[in-house]
Amino acid sequence: MFVVDPIWDCVESYVANVPLLQKYKIIKVMINPGKSNLCGSDHADIYMNITYNSFTPNDVLAAEEVCPKLRSLGFPVSAVIGTFDTAGALQDRLAACVGVRGNPSEGPLAHARFDKWAMSEAVRKAGLRSVTEKLVATWSEAKEYLESLNPPVSHARPVIFKILKGSSGIGVTKVYSLGQAEAIFSGAVGSTSRFGESIGSMLIQEFLQGKEYVVDSVSRDGVHKIVTVWYEDLRSGEPNYPDNLYYGFKMLDPKDWKTKVIMEYANKVLDATGIRNGASDLEIFWLEEEGAPCVVDVNARWTALMWHYGLDLERASTGYDQITATANAYLDGDAFNEMPLFPSISQFGAVVFAQPHHTGILTGMPGLAVTKKLPSYFGSYVETAVVGKPIRAIDGGHQCSIVLANRDKAVVDADYDRIVALVDANAFYDITPSTGYASLTSLRPSGGLPGHLLPAIATLAVLAVAAVVALAAMSRRNVRSGTEYLIIE
Repeated sequence: MFVVDPIWDCVESYVANVPLLQKYKIIKVMINPGKSNLCGSDHADIYMNITYNSFTPNDVLAAEEVCPKLRSLGFPVSAVIGTFDTAGALQDRLAACVGVRGNPSEGPLAHARFDKWAMSEAVRKAGLRSVTEKLVATWSEAKEYLESLNPPVSHARPVIFKILKGSSGIGVTKVYSLGQAEAIFSGAVGSTSRFGESIGSMLIQEFLQGKEYVVDSVSRDGVHKIVTVWYEDLRSGEPNYPDNLYYGFKMLDPKDWKTKVIMEYANKVLDATGIRNGASDLEIFWLEEEGAPCVVDVNARWTALMWHYGLDLERASTGYDQITATANAYLDGDAFNEMPLFPSISQFGAVVFAQPHHTGILTGMPGLAVTKKLPSYFGSYVETAVVGKPIRAIDGGHQCSIVLANRDKAVVDADYDRIVALVDANAFYDITPSTGYASLTSLRPSGGLPGHLLPAIATLAVLAVAAVVALAAMSRRNVRSGTEYLIIE
């Protein structure tokens, strides 16, 4: 059973790419009646769709509505797998309802994977480095806290404002002044998020200095297996995008001492936040001054990076991909046990997002032709870049993503840098200016799948994987909201 967003409904592609899932009946539980927007052209049989009949997120009421339907299926449900952040709370309740593997749906850790304040507090209580933060419900509380900072909030000492339940950078803002803080607080608190949640408070966090990494893992009964560790290449995107433009991701060497420290810390965070089963995507800063990692977000689902050629990249580099590993964690204990606790890579990999810096009509892609001749070229995915059609400057839609792989890290790094140089020199795309075609605010590559906009109202699909005993097998990344500080999800 999959928990999926109707506007981000990639279940058929998951099933088409993971042979183990083809042995089960697939049930999708949607968290609202939104129109299902399928990812790609993959096809797989879906046994049943169940939809929570409300556009307002409520995991308690949704579970009460959906649970009886699952219990009356006439066969057991083998696993409940969430595929997006907004699916997590309902996923846990439905897993408890049908008696399969899940994470705490009640008690002190019930919200630690979905509520950003609860997450950081759980990490802090476990004795781990966590983000310094303050939860405020009124502007007077926020103002008092900001004024107590030494030095005070400024361009030299920014802070981060976050809504408690967000995803893919939505509701996350880098703040430089009291005036900006008041405007953001007043505009957010008392409103409704893009995911349909009422915003009653705001989280103020320290702004962490350092490089950011992503740790992708899977867990089964509290045993964690790390699949891949990525470095997030965030840079200035002047002149069209002033801060935190995602250039791409690079696979880290698991034998490196810093990578080892990050992985060990990540496993402790998983324990602290109650993740016992399923996929996780942790966003972790390396604080150079402290020589230590600090988690900024816990996403209890798989990452977006392995999609398209990314699945093949992870398999070619580590022998596994996170989506298949997640299926194994829930459905095949022997296959899960065969995975190493920490990855061992046979070649280095990277993903480059070739974001155009101008808006207009696309007349050619000379950079892609150059890229395909590079020694580490592994594949590419052209999503929205169509010659003769409009193309938008840095809109985050991943007009073209390039995947690199080679046994020699230096070769991957050199090819990565060459592609970035082509993009920055406006030599990757040939674009003819077009009047009346406005550029959009950049979108971040998100932790759903690259190139799909986050829904205005988040929806939940429960990947209901119900066991098929005698049946034949079936056939087969950001949204920015005008903010500056975004993190991978």
